[in-house]
Amino acid sequence: MTLPRLRRLSQTLFLGLFLLLLCKTEFHDSFQPGERDLRLPYPVRAFLEADPLIAIANALATHALYRGLLWSLAILIPTLALGRFFCGWICPVGTLNHMVSNMRSGKKTGRQRIASNRYKEWQTFKYYLLFALLLAAFLGSALVGILDPIALAVRSFALSILPSWNYLLNLSFKQAYFRQGFLLGAIFIVILAVNLRITRLWCRALCPLGALLGLASRWSILGLEKHPAECEDCNRCLLHCQGGDDPVPGVPWRKAECVLCMNCVADCPENGIRFRFFPPLPCPTTMQHADLKRRKVLTGLAAGAATLPLLRANTGLSAEPHERLIRPPAALDEKRFLARCIRCGECMKVCPNNALHPALTEAGWEGIWTPVLVARVGYCEPSCTLCGQVCPTGAIWEFTSKQKAWASKPGAGIRPIRLGTAFYDRGRCLPWAMATDCIVCEEWCPTSPKAVYLNSAEVTDAAGNTRQIRQPYIDPERCVGCGACEFACPVRDRPAVYVTSVGESRSKTNQLLMRQAAKPISWFPESGESAGWTKVGETRSFEAVDLWKYVDGDAERYLRAGVRRTLTANYRYGDTVEAVADIHLMEAPRGTASIFESEPSTGSRPVALGDEGRSYGQSLTFRRGPFFVRLVAYQDTPATERALLNLAQAIEARLARE
Repeated sequence: MTLPRLRRLSQTLFLGLFLLLLCKTEFHDSFQPGERDLRLPYPVRAFLEADPLIAIANALATHALYRGLLWSLAILIPTLALGRFFCGWICPVGTLNHMVSNMRSGKKTGRQRIASNRYKEWQTFKYYLLFALLLAAFLGSALVGILDPIALAVRSFALSILPSWNYLLNLSFKQAYFRQGFLLGAIFIVILAVNLRITRLWCRALCPLGALLGLASRWSILGLEKHPAECEDCNRCLLHCQGGDDPVPGVPWRKAECVLCMNCVADCPENGIRFRFFPPLPCPTTMQHADLKRRKVLTGLAAGAATLPLLRANTGLSAEPHERLIRPPAALDEKRFLARCIRCGECMKVCPNNALHPALTEAGWEGIWTPVLVARVGYCEPSCTLCGQVCPTGAIWEFTSKQKAWASKPGAGIRPIRLGTAFYDRGRCLPWAMATDCIVCEEWCPTSPKAVYLNSAEVTDAAGNTRQIRQPYIDPERCVGCGACEFACPVRDRPAVYVTSVGESRSKTNQLLMRQAAKPISWFPESGESAGWTKVGETRSFEAVDLWKYVDGDAERYLRAGVRRTLTANYRYGDTVEAVADIHLMEAPRGTASIFESEPSTGSRPVALGDEGRSYGQSLTFRRGPFFVRLVAYQDTPATERALLNLAQAIEARLARE
């Protein structure tokens, strides 16, 4: 099998896998309260997690790397050895561009194709665009997701192409509707259509991922070797060149532009060019790096530095938040959400009630195509946790139905995740404005006890008759902003009950009620309770959905183990030792055991604390029932280990009373 045929087979397989995983990013069954959280059986975010551009932007924006994004090394490391193989052999957008380009190539004359496939200076634009997007990511905005090819493909197919096919062909999966579906589909179709004019224009001039891989390919050990003595200047190597990298003898081959389509080698009748490992260096027939101009690089960086301040100089992010900017459950606060969200549309595709849609201006222009809940189309299912499962970057943190606390009564000290609060427009509500019975909103309210309650009132109708009408009210303490009441409201044009973002859990300022600060749970000993130890400052508390604020790089491990709440306090031992104590409350003792067992035992000794304990000298961990405790001292002195053990014993005595 020739290399071009093998490449076509690879493109077909990966495009099919991409579409299969995208079609599997949905849920067909029903949610039953009390059952274990239902999970998708397929790795539906695999292509996004393997995207090096998303991984680097996520690391720059958050100073950490969200769980599965380490899979991007499976693409980045081979690129260092082989060049831009991903673009020519795997990328679904590259494959589709390749297919459309071939549709038109047969209608061009040989001279036209040769001229079109020569290297053009405008191909360097993608590198300057890459620098601008990466600097914007470093400054705290994931704008890179707008142009990243994998995010672009997922968003376009999930929110436009697949719903259109379903409507046209009446396929088996549920029909979904998305705001801006036409716009997103039209943009994608235009990207493909321009290939009829210029071969792989997106890949050559606009793709930031291609630019990143082109820069990484500078050190690749696979190169194109030219033999001018065997060349008859037929230029057939340019007829089907996909990268515009000048494989023709007489000019340097541009390694950073080559997508390894192998067409040049297959088309050469004289075997005058061939790919080989470890070509001789330096090679006068190869340009190892991208042809970049310093002034334009600085211009790209300046554009990236200026974009974010310009976007945030408008009202929206903090000055005037949009009332309908309702984010998915477990979404981070808005600033950190925009630093992580790549607008891939996975959460919108997986939502079983079609409740999540791409934003237009609700989050300002910086937040375009990020997910918002549109309750008039669908509501947030009480037991559903799928959006947190499919998010590849942690913009929506992975959570459990117990942490969401909608389907069942939350445990002590656990507050449900709130998306917002519902309000009534009494001028449109049937019981309030028209003396007509209607209890639909109360029937649909999923919280227990219900956030919608009814009070009887005596009213007089148009005929002068007096009767009792039950009028609905909202209890803001119980309302979680799921949108079920707005979705079900029978007043169809503009609902009589609607949800806004006020009261959302992710914001400390966008609140409706003045809440009294909860009294800290007394799991920590006070000063003097353990000999020599003094408690410094107040106890800090973090719910599961906020744990990333304390241990961003390690929060995922605790969330998988079922953490419900984390408390932390600082202590001082005399004038020599300072320490921090963390207490993690898990949903069950098995979660505590899994965390304890995941800790390294090298260099430790067992200690008699709780169910199991270890001392490392300068630190100490133990578990007791659903509690996992860690103490870490900042100084290593002869008294440190014994002092930590005394403090741990005092903490254990307190936990024993729970």
